[in-house]
Amino acid sequence: MMFDFLVLTAEEGAEMTMVNLEVFQFPSNNLNKQLANVAMNYVNEAIMITNKHNQIMYVNNKFEQITGYTFREVRGKTPKTLQSGIQGLSFYEKMKRIVKNTGKWQGEIWNRTKNGEIYLQSLSIIAVKNTFDQIEHFIGIFSDLFHNKSIENEYLHQTHYFDRLTTLPNRALFEKRVVSSLKLSEQTNENFAIIFFQLDNFTSVNEKYGYIYGDILLKRIALRLNSHLPEHSMVTRWNGTEFTSIIESISNEEEVIHHINQLQRQISTPVLVNGIEVCLQANFGICMYRKDGKTVSDLLSKANTALEIARREKKPYLFYHPKMGKPNNFFIMELELKKAIKEEQFELYYQPLISVSSSKLVGFEALIRWNHPTEGLISPVKFIPLAEQTGLIQDIGNIVFKKACMQLRKWKDKGFNNINISVNISMNQFRNQLLVENIREILQETNVNPYDIGIELTESSLIDNMEETTLKLHELKNLGLSIAIDDFGTGYSSLGYLIDFPIQRIKIDRTFTKVIGKNEKIKAIVSAINTMAETMDIEVVAEGIETEEQFYLMQKLNCNVVQGFLFDKPLPIEEVERKWLIFRE
Repeated sequence: MMFDFLVLTAEEGAEMTMVNLEVFQFPSNNLNKQLANVAMNYVNEAIMITNKHNQIMYVNNKFEQITGYTFREVRGKTPKTLQSGIQGLSFYEKMKRIVKNTGKWQGEIWNRTKNGEIYLQSLSIIAVKNTFDQIEHFIGIFSDLFHNKSIENEYLHQTHYFDRLTTLPNRALFEKRVVSSLKLSEQTNENFAIIFFQLDNFTSVNEKYGYIYGDILLKRIALRLNSHLPEHSMVTRWNGTEFTSIIESISNEEEVIHHINQLQRQISTPVLVNGIEVCLQANFGICMYRKDGKTVSDLLSKANTALEIARREKKPYLFYHPKMGKPNNFFIMELELKKAIKEEQFELYYQPLISVSSSKLVGFEALIRWNHPTEGLISPVKFIPLAEQTGLIQDIGNIVFKKACMQLRKWKDKGFNNINISVNISMNQFRNQLLVENIREILQETNVNPYDIGIELTESSLIDNMEETTLKLHELKNLGLSIAIDDFGTGYSSLGYLIDFPIQRIKIDRTFTKVIGKNEKIKAIVSAINTMAETMDIEVVAEGIETEEQFYLMQKLNCNVVQGFLFDKPLPIEEVERKWLIFRE
């Protein structure tokens, strides 16, 4: 009698472990089964085999080590047992379609261990078919990226999801854990608590003993906190001396208070560093799932509000109460902005640029709007400053540039030619070392002509490091992009950088336009700018044109291009096409 047996062999490559699957036929005897089982248990990846109904039939030792589940606990169950809740139903439906159509799937996925920890998993799924080309089994091969020793994963581990100083999980991983807890609580009907806490008077410790001492102290405290956590809980460093914790499967507030007392005990126990003993205290703010909120942003913001009041009133801890008032709007918006980036809730509106000499359309400026699911369209004035402060502007900037390029590609494909789109680049975005590479990749991906794309920079973006700025601007120009200085005359205006920098366009700020008919000095400044620009072969755009008088004056002063509500406000794509492109063609 012959027996089909699955044999997995691991080959170490330079960058990752590749697992090859082969089907051999062996005589059905116990020795060969034992040999295969030993081999499977010494492979450095977790292995899970299911039947065609996705019920688990086999797992190896590495599976048990990573997930915390024994074979007895998962036998006959589906891999849903491992799901974190972070990926939505559409993710798994797409995965199933790919496996069905191609026989395999490979990617990264967030899963959850038996004790509640979430982790990033590198997963390969293989469909095993019989001689009739029907799927009989599925094989899942995965590894825990958080505990992979490769250089790339160590960088991922340290940079993206874990705090570099304390090695505790960071806020990004904590937010994912809260999402996972929400999904789990919806299924089990259990409650959980979010806790924000902050070390008290830590600034005085830094001032007295120095920042190196303070860093060592934070590491010691973090190690204590992480070493005394109960199951189904997590502690993270949110920022500075502020930490967060989540505790699941709780029945009442007394259990939460017990958890807080444990945290406080670890913090307040004296710490000895370099012969100096320090005692610390902390204040805690708590928010309860269901009672106080049912969304990530709601729960986090209310716990943060409770902490702020506990600190102000010098209370050891406070549970959130509606009488505390509305949660911190800044805090909520930051969380919602992260969600908006993930879900790409941003839209671009386009304002026409008009040639002064011909009164014809020459291009558009792309302007971002946040299409909030409940608040509707939000002006960039309300969220861009926050994005700058939190570093989220990098992701938003990439989204804007890519959307503008994709839209330009669509318009070109529709036959709308001779269109130029200008995109704003913020100061923090310009300072990003990866800016040029990001733009190059987007241009290649969208297959647009870079000569049809312009970037607009404020004067303040250019003054930090003249040598580095000059180099970066020339790199951008070499890609084919045109470069404009936005809000010219309002910042650190310098004739020198107009000579050194490869600038093709300057935009006169709307504050000049607004008073040009009433102020002779402003009129003289604009005239001088135009004369200088013409000599240097730089195009001049006047922003904020709202009246015929302003347009006439800018025309008289030899501006090349105008922009403003006199011609049109920023418009969504459909209106741009209807009012400007179809009519133009």
